[in-house]
Amino acid sequence: MRRHASFLLALLLVLPLANASAAPTPQRGGTLTYALRDEPDRLDPNLSGLRPSQIVFFQIFDPLIVRDKKDKKFKPWLATNWSVSGDGKVYTFKLRSGVKFHDATAFDAAAVKFNFDRTHDPKLASRCGGCAVGFYDHAEVVDAQTVKIYLKQPWAPFLDAASLYYRMVSPAAVQQFGDQDFGRHPVGTGPFKFVEWIPNDHITLERYDAYNWPAPILKHTGSAYVDRLIFRMIPEDGTRVAALETGEVQVIDNAPAQDFDRLTKNPNFQPLVGLVPGVPFDFAMNVTGSPTNELAVRQALSWGLDRPTIVKTVFGPFQRYGAFQPAYGLLTPYTYSFDPGADLYKYDPAKSKTLLDSAGWKPGPDGIRVKGGKRLVVPIGSWEHGVPEVMQGQLKQIGVEVKLYIATGTAIQTVNENQRKSVTLLSPLPAPRSDPDIISALLHSRNVGGGGFNFSFVKDKELDRLLDRQAIEVDETKRAQILAEAQKLVMREAYMLAVYNWDNISLKSAAVNDLEFDSIGFFPWVYDAWLSSK
Repeated sequence: MRRHASFLLALLLVLPLANASAAPTPQRGGTLTYALRDEPDRLDPNLSGLRPSQIVFFQIFDPLIVRDKKDKKFKPWLATNWSVSGDGKVYTFKLRSGVKFHDATAFDAAAVKFNFDRTHDPKLASRCGGCAVGFYDHAEVVDAQTVKIYLKQPWAPFLDAASLYYRMVSPAAVQQFGDQDFGRHPVGTGPFKFVEWIPNDHITLERYDAYNWPAPILKHTGSAYVDRLIFRMIPEDGTRVAALETGEVQVIDNAPAQDFDRLTKNPNFQPLVGLVPGVPFDFAMNVTGSPTNELAVRQALSWGLDRPTIVKTVFGPFQRYGAFQPAYGLLTPYTYSFDPGADLYKYDPAKSKTLLDSAGWKPGPDGIRVKGGKRLVVPIGSWEHGVPEVMQGQLKQIGVEVKLYIATGTAIQTVNENQRKSVTLLSPLPAPRSDPDIISALLHSRNVGGGGFNFSFVKDKELDRLLDRQAIEVDETKRAQILAEAQKLVMREAYMLAVYNWDNISLKSAAVNDLEFDSIGFFPWVYDAWLSSK
């Protein structure tokens, strides 16, 4: 009897542990509704670099390769393997066979060549800021499953770009709809296919049942689990949060700090946090317009910001997840070649005042500085409230009057292009990228105008030289040294005003399982996501 009782006790102890360790079985079906704050511009990976667009079209289009979050190495996707020539100028990709676009046309080497050529067609003014602009030469179709990409010179970030930005569109669909309208009728090879886009309301995708070529780093094979994927555009924070609480949506991006703090204490909701490599939340200093064409003014603005207070005031709840830390330099700490030696501007309002005094900006009767009868007014554009208002109050203490312009991401982008503000929010920001060459997209002189993202309008020959050198340096140690020089130069000249690491803070219903962000912490892999039944 004693032996029998001992056996039962052991069984009772073991069974709960076994049940607890068993992973739940994914369920098929249902609609996952994902709320975005901002409207995409177009669903065309060859031409668009706007983050809301990428969140959507990354579900429609596949890349050739992908970076593994765990080991940071590149793994196959539409390409099964690849090689690079000894001189670093030619990449040869072997492609998967049997892959079909959503329109049933074949994905092959000719399609890859079409995509690379189209991305680099100057007439189309691509906003693919992470692509091989200035380096791509041509593509060669070797056979149906082999393509060679020729570069004009070695470009160190090429594989990183291939894993993120070169996503394959259907050549037949582009021919059918035209270059400008294709972004409203996207056709790719991804796990979800396009159904409709109702502007300022929603975009609907549905599962591509024939899909059977996921990257090996993903969790299952075959088609996606959810039947439909709906992206709702809900710009108002309160409305987006309310939609999550009522079950109208299952995921929201840009979760407000106060609601994030409240809802993460509720078991019905869970945080989704991505710590993002690349460029932090920076303001582009317009070096061509007064008053930020003066180095002293640009530096004074950087010395005059109490960043720890800014992030604690606006983003306090996020910081317990390690997110939204103060930023003082050009890259986030999660980025290869990040150089803490470029973090030059810790809070020192006394230094700000001394700089402005020396530059002839003297305090006026109301405390705002004046020179030559002109007040020190700095217009700042942003797409959200919170941080700009705190900055406005802090900079007033050093004698700077800040005028705020709050608009959507696309509107701020237009403002930047028109150079209507002295300090403008680089749009889109942050610039998530696992390779630091993103600096070139933001500050190389070739990216001033013509669809580029250099909204500081910097044309610095020494900076261009450093950026060009790092781009072709394949030795990682040497490349990091060059990038460190570039970071120090940019911050010394105060071409950018760093404020904080703008990480990806989202919220989801606990019913959403296996939803993860990719290697740069910004773009969701919805393919593996599934919904629990209640």
